Amino acid sequence: MLVMPSVDILAGKCVRLTKGSPDTAKVYYKNPIDAALRWQNEGAEAIHVIDLDAALGLGDNLDIITNLIKTVNAKVEVGGGIRSLDKAVELYSQGAERVILGSEAVKNPEIVSDLAQKIGSNHLMVSLDYKKDKVAVEGWKKVTRYNLFQMASTMERSGAGWILSTSVSRDGTFKGVDLKTIEKLVQSVKIRVVASGGVRNLDDILNLKKIGVSGVVIGKAFFEGTIDLKEAIKMGTK
Repeated sequence: MLVMPSVDILAGKCVRLTKGSPDTAKVYYKNPIDAALRWQNEGAEAIHVIDLDAALGLGDNLDIITNLIKTVNAKVEVGGGIRSLDKAVELYSQGAERVILGSEAVKNPEIVSDLAQKIGSNHLMVSLDYKKDKVAVEGWKKVTRYNLFQMASTMERSGAGWILSTSVSRDGTFKGVDLKTIEKLVQSVKIRVVASGGVRNLDDILNLKKIGVSGVVIGKAFFEGTIDLKEAIKMGTK
């Protein structure tokens, strides 16, 4: 199981939010590249990078992200506000291992098919974040009528190789992962599922591995030191 530290970028800084609210932003690194280098040096094979400004419609951090990709040796997956095929392809051409589509994929599944043809399904992840089994979009500001599991199946048919799913209500809360929902999601698709939201300790990682997830994204628990990255990687590879 792939254990990925999250580097979320808001106003050029590495931050963590609680339940996706910008008002809760806590700055951990003034330079996100320093955060990425830290996780790489501690053994991360892949780093999860999200452009919160782009996701929230407040601009973007593309220059920082491009420099980050070129600076680290770890694989980098990038998401947040990717709403066009051109932007997705450009990020892939700049060296992103995986491009993450979110709101745009939900609104327009055809972009998933088009991008899969251009970069390959293995490099295409769709983020389906949820509140009570309903997909949330636009930086989690809007909850749609779409069922998480049905939408995951749609994304699989459209050509996605990965599904990333975050429990909005648990993100950044240390309440533990939503194992029931994630297990149902794993069972509803054949492609790889990556879980996020609420991870608080090594038991959460072990339990996710037991239900068959292919990866886990961890943010605040690493930055606050409640989980050691090296121990988490060991747990994921046992």
